[in-house]
Amino acid sequence: MKLQLDILLATALTIATVSMVIAQVPPEKQFRVLNEPSYAPYITEYDASYRFLSSENQSFFTLPFQLMRDLDYTRWIWDANRNNPVGDNSTLSLGRDGNLVLAELDGQIKWQTNTANKGVTGFKILPNGNMVLHDKNDKFIWQSFDYPTDTLLVGQSLKLNGVNKLVSRTSDMDGSDGPYSMVLGDKGLTMYVNKTGQPLAYGGWPSQDFRGTVTFAVRREFDNLTEPSAYELLLEPAPEPTTTNPGNNRRLLQARPIGTGSGTINLSKVNYNGTISYLRLGSDGSLKAFSYFPPATYLEWEESFAFFSKNFVRPCGLPSFCGEFGYCSRGMCVGCPTPKGLFAWSEKCSAPKTTEFCGGRNKGKTVKYYKIVGVVHFNGPYVNDGQGPVSVNECKAKCDHDCKCLGYFYKEKDKKCLVAPLIGTLIKDANTSFIGYIKY
Repeated sequence: MKLQLDILLATALTIATVSMVIAQVPPEKQFRVLNEPSYAPYITEYDASYRFLSSENQSFFTLPFQLMRDLDYTRWIWDANRNNPVGDNSTLSLGRDGNLVLAELDGQIKWQTNTANKGVTGFKILPNGNMVLHDKNDKFIWQSFDYPTDTLLVGQSLKLNGVNKLVSRTSDMDGSDGPYSMVLGDKGLTMYVNKTGQPLAYGGWPSQDFRGTVTFAVRREFDNLTEPSAYELLLEPAPEPTTTNPGNNRRLLQARPIGTGSGTINLSKVNYNGTISYLRLGSDGSLKAFSYFPPATYLEWEESFAFFSKNFVRPCGLPSFCGEFGYCSRGMCVGCPTPKGLFAWSEKCSAPKTTEFCGGRNKGKTVKYYKIVGVVHFNGPYVNDGQGPVSVNECKAKCDHDCKCLGYFYKEKDKKCLVAPLIGTLIKDANTSFIGYIKY
């Protein structure tokens, strides 16, 4: 578990004087640890440098979770202050008042749980990876499960009345908030990319009613504990308020997860005890699950589910699959579209920039397009292929008059128009009436 502990705006708490005595953290449970050299030598995700945290009064390890460590290949599963990490010689402390605080060397508080004088008596990392502050009855006063970043552990939820989204890292080397998010709304769980100020749906279950809460869960497939069993990785909605049929409502997801339903979504199965797993929104916009298998002799964390894969949703549907721009077919980047035709794809392949059409000396200039036959935009399936019916000239006019539009996609049979402020990966389609027009 990585404790990179970012800035959160802290509100000063005024504690009224009361006659009752508030439980406090006993001396043997208090700690103050220093972020100081040297760095740990183990292989880590993101090639990140990190340090162990240790205290005479507190264990920060519950197999396989620890603040900043796993024995094989470290996986970061939670950040508290990801947008502004602290520096050397900062401190993490839990004092008598029960407030968990991260402060710089000069004493400036950069992050805190705001649990002072609320009855906290101790700190734990639970076997499921949840980091908690608890009272004398082991009731949680604060828990990291209520503040997910880009990852859900087993039993962790997104909630309409709480934190309702995961947000990706900016990149593998930059842990700050990135452009991809997965948001739980009134109806559905939708993945968005926002690089232009306009969120564009590109994945998820946008028409699935989770009844206000979606939980990442792992369940044994068979109830007979004496028999071998696979384990299912699930997305579970909140329980039905009332039901006349309390039976199992699991529904195996079909190959294209766009539609209406109210059952549990079965993501994958693993042929071992997969109760230690996590679901992550990656810095590239991918959604993957990883499961921990201790008997493995190498790389104990196995990729156990991928949203964009040949077994689920076509890999070409991931906006970043071919980088900033590219033509994708059957999971391969097969070309770089240009006004002069289709050339070999490379990482240098790029779409036009909005700055070429917005303001400055380019303002009001005649807009040109080049045509790509048999192509769909990654956003199309999630917005019913755009607006319509409209004519192709009306569709062109929408893009002409929008300086942030980089191109438009038109389905001739249905007369549907999709205006695109972001191109990303273009998906090849056998239907030649699906046309893309790219500005240049």
